[in-house]
Amino acid sequence: FPSEQYLYIKKRMLPMVLQLLTLCFLLSKLANGLVMVQGNTNQQNLNTIPKSYRALVAQSVGESFSQVAIVKDVPTPDVGSDEALIRVTYAGVNGGCETFRARGEHAFVGNTQVTDFALGAEGVGVVVAVGSDVTNVEVGDAVCFVGSAFAEYSKCKSSTLWNIPEALPEYVGLRISGLTACAMLEETGKLKKGEKVLITAAAGGAGHFAVQFAKLAGCEVCGTCGSDAKAEVLKRLGCDKVINYKTQDVNAELQRFAPDGLHVVLEGVGGKMLQIALQNLEPKGRLLQVGYISEYPHNPEAAAESSKNEVNASELFWKSQTIQRGQQTIYGNAWPKDYNTVLTKKDRVLGLFAEGKLQSIVDETAEFEGLDSVSDAIKHMLSGNTIGKVIVKL
Repeated sequence: FPSEQYLYIKKRMLPMVLQLLTLCFLLSKLANGLVMVQGNTNQQNLNTIPKSYRALVAQSVGESFSQVAIVKDVPTPDVGSDEALIRVTYAGVNGGCETFRARGEHAFVGNTQVTDFALGAEGVGVVVAVGSDVTNVEVGDAVCFVGSAFAEYSKCKSSTLWNIPEALPEYVGLRISGLTACAMLEETGKLKKGEKVLITAAAGGAGHFAVQFAKLAGCEVCGTCGSDAKAEVLKRLGCDKVINYKTQDVNAELQRFAPDGLHVVLEGVGGKMLQIALQNLEPKGRLLQVGYISEYPHNPEAAAESSKNEVNASELFWKSQTIQRGQQTIYGNAWPKDYNTVLTKKDRVLGLFAEGKLQSIVDETAEFEGLDSVSDAIKHMLSGNTIGKVIVKL
């Protein structure tokens, strides 16, 4: 039988040995670049996350996204009490937004004064850490988010996250493009059943959602695009009339579609297309500006396009101007001024998608994977050849 001394040693020493082995294991993990996020006043989960991760950053502003964007290892940030850390699976591409962010212009002028600023906007991923006050998401949840998506991880305020069933690429388009189309048309535009509506760049990221929201409102919808493939997609989405601006006379076709004028236009092209839309607006019509891509810096003919319309599209957008043109109303950057009304559209967008009443098209004309592909994805989005939302898999 074991002696009393043996039993004493077994009882007292064995737990100490086990604790020592556990400590050695943790130290080995730290040596391999992993840290344990322990529950405290700022963070609350036991997931292991890397001490650093790869992200696209710009060391300074420049002429274009591709000129300034570099992949860099950045330290994993601490998670505040109201924040969550997300492992990014898919990131959305917004060519204009990223161009102006990289150039430090308009809303991004502050980037001229900083270095190593983050790049990217919306994405989807999985929550890996949450702050002590976070109650709306848990570790392991799939979410849509907005914030520096061109990275392996992104830290966001938990209140801005959208809970989704799975981190699929189709959800990326819903977060900004789908929400934008819904809020602009339903809140700013106040669509009414039977109205005649024009959507320019209708096969694009925001445009293909706009077509669907206009049809859901009971409107008669015309969409412009630049290829037969895009035209087929728009017909499947319910467009009553499709105009290929490369092969058809847009002005003449609009006069056939709406001889008494268009009630509402969602316009994202700028230049000549913006002027044609204004010319075909009915006397009390509403034009909602969502962008002006033909006048962005990537286009060598941008200045010529800008000279083809009667308004300053850039100033209209970035100053969110509302202009009266007789009894017509032009809404620059037509987001509702009361952001609380935008928040009410989240459940509508997600609900319609869940019910199969709203399609989220992911562009398949080219595929992009990894941070090194993002610059090419930006160029592709700006090329005008895309159908739906351009996505990068991370």
